Amino acid sequence: MLTRFYKYSLRTVGIIIGLLIVAYIILYAYVTINKRSIIKQVTEKIEKKLNGNVTIGDVDLSILSTFPKIAVVLHNVSVTDTMFTRHHHAFFVGARVYIELGILNLIRKEPALSGLKIEKGAVYLYTDSSGYTNTYLMKPKSNASETSGGTGSKSKSDLESIVLKDVSIIDDDGVNTKLYNIYVNELKLKLEEKDSTTFFSAKSDMLVHNLAFKTANGSFLKEKKFEGNFDFRYNKKVNQLQFDSIDIKLGEQPFNLSGRFDLVGPEPQFILNVHTRQIFYNFAKTLLPPKIDSALSLVSLDKKLDADAQISGPLNGGDPLILVTWNVGHSGLNTPFLNFDDASFTGYFTNEVVVGAPRRDPNSKIVINNFAATWSGFPISSASIEILNLFKPVMSCDLASSFPLKKINDMLGSNSIQIQDGEGTIDITYKGPIEKNTTTNSLLNGELAFKNGNILYVPRGVEMKDVTGRLIFKNSDVYIQNLQCNVLNTKFVMNGAAKNLLTLMNTEPNKAIIDWNIYTPSVNLSSFTYLLKKRKSSDHVKSQKNKMNNIDDVLDEGSLHVKLHADNLSYRKFFATNVLADVMLMQDDYKINNVSMNGAGGHINLDGSLILQKDNYHQARANILLDNVNVSKVFESFNNFGQDGIKAENLEGKLKAKIVAALAIDDDGKAYPNSVTSVVDFSLTNGALNNFEPVKKLQTFVFKDRDFQNIRFAELKDKLEIANDEIKINRMEIESNVLSMYVEGIYSMKGKTDMSIQVPLSNLKKRDSDFIPKNKGAEKKGGTSIYIRGRPGSDGNIQFKLDLFGKFSKAQNKLNQDR
Repeated sequence: MLTRFYKYSLRTVGIIIGLLIVAYIILYAYVTINKRSIIKQVTEKIEKKLNGNVTIGDVDLSILSTFPKIAVVLHNVSVTDTMFTRHHHAFFVGARVYIELGILNLIRKEPALSGLKIEKGAVYLYTDSSGYTNTYLMKPKSNASETSGGTGSKSKSDLESIVLKDVSIIDDDGVNTKLYNIYVNELKLKLEEKDSTTFFSAKSDMLVHNLAFKTANGSFLKEKKFEGNFDFRYNKKVNQLQFDSIDIKLGEQPFNLSGRFDLVGPEPQFILNVHTRQIFYNFAKTLLPPKIDSALSLVSLDKKLDADAQISGPLNGGDPLILVTWNVGHSGLNTPFLNFDDASFTGYFTNEVVVGAPRRDPNSKIVINNFAATWSGFPISSASIEILNLFKPVMSCDLASSFPLKKINDMLGSNSIQIQDGEGTIDITYKGPIEKNTTTNSLLNGELAFKNGNILYVPRGVEMKDVTGRLIFKNSDVYIQNLQCNVLNTKFVMNGAAKNLLTLMNTEPNKAIIDWNIYTPSVNLSSFTYLLKKRKSSDHVKSQKNKMNNIDDVLDEGSLHVKLHADNLSYRKFFATNVLADVMLMQDDYKINNVSMNGAGGHINLDGSLILQKDNYHQARANILLDNVNVSKVFESFNNFGQDGIKAENLEGKLKAKIVAALAIDDDGKAYPNSVTSVVDFSLTNGALNNFEPVKKLQTFVFKDRDFQNIRFAELKDKLEIANDEIKINRMEIESNVLSMYVEGIYSMKGKTDMSIQVPLSNLKKRDSDFIPKNKGAEKKGGTSIYIRGRPGSDGNIQFKLDLFGKFSKAQNKLNQDR
């Protein structure tokens, strides 16, 4: 029984196959015999539908490539519009067009078209700049005979599949300047109609050459491969192509897409949502037009990120609205300013900051949120970073960090400053151009706060301890606020400002000036003689000149303008209060603008300069005003002004003086005596001359019974000229409780002393103990007098002799004539 069933079954299959073969032979013979007629009929049919010029090179049948369906193969098909001879863009060309026919439908004499396959073809939609377009061919002609109820008519298409192989699809719109150019390696579509919707199942392998909504702005997805198996649908009621959450690949990168496209209407729109995960940033940029790619290339990432995009806008030209969001985790981030490690952040890009304005680079921005990273070991965070106008990008940001202060050493790269300890916080804001900026940082603002710091200034070998304060960046200026520290056991409170420093440190560091206000309760200047010594780092810096940091340049070449206020100041034996100083410290030149202080029982003002030399001596100049000071303390404090003719222990009284001096000093601040040149205009009141050897020797000539060791005199004033280890004493009147006399001449520390002492004979009358000496004037001749001349003796000490013949005056006259 079973054998009989198989036998009848095989017989039935054989009959069917035989009938199909017979049918194919009949069809093949019919097509072969009627090729010209069929070509003409098909051509006329297409022309009636498309209103264009159609040519078909040949017609054939195919069964093997489309089995079990039969296909009519049209060879070398061309469809052109009426203006083809002008623009030479064929609407359609196809090497082979397969029109698949269902055999059963043929047998039943029903519409048999079930599939369409095109190989090696091209579709070219063309619109020139004048507005002419060949897209009118897509609108079928109306035909009453075909639409008025025939028995074979259907309300829906019987097309079940469409296959494209090696087909180029181009939409070239010269009016809206858009260009879509897609090459289809293979596209297989299965169609199913339900009510008013056509459902498609696609298998795609395509290459996007261009997807330019505005050709001037460049193309999306340029030269990117598009692959995927997905479903979409066409809603005929609203003429809209729709797809939801389809998975595809672009250049091997997986994407998920959702979207809708209006295919007809006066202003057709589209919206496309794109999602991808773990995509390389450099690859993601290449999916966008070159201008956006270039703008995004301001930064680079070395790790993958998650991204989502929404693109929407008009299909018929115009710039689409683009919104791209991303999520980056633990990536290296390079920017034109700084390079970050372990960066994590979210953010977005949009090309429509101002709604309604053109969607171009000037109307675009990038926003980065929740930024966290490390930079040179510093933890950095920012709530928001914004980049506006991608044509000329402008960035605004706020960066914050907390860190150990010594981490700044690597950032500074300085040979001069070494931070050894402490804690810091930094908060920097910037709004300005995104570029390597070496000439201006006019929009950089921020604050660096520090505490418990220890800082070593290498050139002077000085350590600043317990440093606290704030460093403020404002535009290109830098301010230091309430900087407190201890230097050499001296407490300082400092505030400073450097105008345009961030610009000058990169361009002209020698023109940088730092204004510095310093307060200290008490300072011992002896501890700061290091300022007179050569900087320790000089040779090191020269050997490291290729590594010289900009900050070092400022410290080495710039100027420091210091205003000092000290409650108390001491220097060796000198002590002063309420000290105010204004000093300019330059590379090797100190300018003392003004120093004011209370000291030695009176008030002192001075100004001058100090030029540092190489051979352990330095040239100093000073203008000193002494007002009502204790002369003994002044002479002691100023080391007797570099001479040993009259010393502090010889003098008493209140001194007013104007001193102009030039001298050389060593690294410890000590003067070289033979270098001193000075003019001293002085007035000494309530004065006394104690144990002054030249005067004491007068007792060998006059008034041996009087006390020459303690002489008190009226106002003593004169101009002393000091040079070459010699003091020139201009004629000086001395009215004392012992005697009256006039002194002039040279007191030399080189053994060339030549002094004249005039003792008027009026001194013969002994003066009472209550005698009050009064000056008569140095210009007075003094009447009959004894002249005593003081000159070095054989032992080198001054010896006084009577000058009976006026030899001193003669010698002075001859000296003056020689000059």
